[in-house]
Amino acid sequence: GEIECGYHGWTFKGDTGACTNIPQLPAEGTAMDTALASPRSCVTPYHTQVAQGILWVYPVSKMACGDDIDALPALPLIPELEHPDCVCQDIHRDLPMDYGTLLENVMDVSHVPFTHHNSVGKRENATPVVLEMVGDGLKPGGFEGIWREGPRNGKYGSQYTEFKAPSLMRHKLETDQFTTLTVVYAVPTTPGRCRLMARFPFIFAAAPPRLIFKLVPRWWSHLNQNSILEDDQIFLHKQERLIEIERNVAGKSYSQACYMPTKADTYVGAFRRWIVEMAGGNPAWPKGMEQVLPPQENRKQVLLDRFNAHTASCKSCSVALRNITMLRKVLRVASIVTLALAATAFARLGAQSPKLSIGLAVAAAAMAGVREWLRGGG
Repeated sequence: GEIECGYHGWTFKGDTGACTNIPQLPAEGTAMDTALASPRSCVTPYHTQVAQGILWVYPVSKMACGDDIDALPALPLIPELEHPDCVCQDIHRDLPMDYGTLLENVMDVSHVPFTHHNSVGKRENATPVVLEMVGDGLKPGGFEGIWREGPRNGKYGSQYTEFKAPSLMRHKLETDQFTTLTVVYAVPTTPGRCRLMARFPFIFAAAPPRLIFKLVPRWWSHLNQNSILEDDQIFLHKQERLIEIERNVAGKSYSQACYMPTKADTYVGAFRRWIVEMAGGNPAWPKGMEQVLPPQENRKQVLLDRFNAHTASCKSCSVALRNITMLRKVLRVASIVTLALAATAFARLGAQSPKLSIGLAVAAAAMAGVREWLRGGG
């Protein structure tokens, strides 16, 4: 197939990047053929694949890696998603933090009872966290680990963790009743910003939980997941700038800038060593890009801007928001009309029929209350 540039309408072959049409040139004569034959009119082609509902792009040009896609590294897929009884919740969000900060945050299981108290954790459930590396330890492809006790004081057994370099992190819990995973793809976008693509697969042994899971609207689950993300979004944004000062000004390594005396920091320490020892210190940003964090953002409404970070690009949430906005308008009109009817009934009937005017006033207040509640939920 071909792809068209939305700026000037030039078209290119999808497999080679060769330019096939330049609307600004006349079709007659040699100008078009000359321009199309020039390598300067071509774009760089990349290998792409669609798998497990995600569009994957290999960030190395075909000219550099060749045309054999099978010779490229395997996609970091989730085998559990192929299970016939698997159900899954997905969410994406643009975050005001570096990709490494996001992955570190997800690896750091010990913060959950405190940062996410009353959302997905409880302070009273906090215990010493002993994380262990397993297998070959740290290697270029990542690492694997185990938390033998597991969360909730061992209620669900051991938790298994895998970091598959450069951007996949997954936790897995498995019981007789269910298997659940927390899967995070952290996609660097610019220094100090990244895109989270999270997946939450569940494999239930019984059918009823699967049915209930499927009945929950995606936008409703996104409300909860976005709230969890916002629990620590502000201080992660600020924390990474404090660490950058320690590293760039004081000349400290990450382990020197951050005191990590517990086994709970095993994964974080391994990940930070991987970045330095095996990944060149940071993502391979385009040449000439300034590789420093942008200035610290102090406005809460910007750091927690859910609409632009998620809702605007989520079909389920954007449709739900549009419907809620319309419903709020209807409730506004209905509450005003009902209140007017209550006033009219009271003026005409007065004490003769107080139940009617009181009932209408209560209905108007209820509709106004629901309207305000929807404003908070939206």
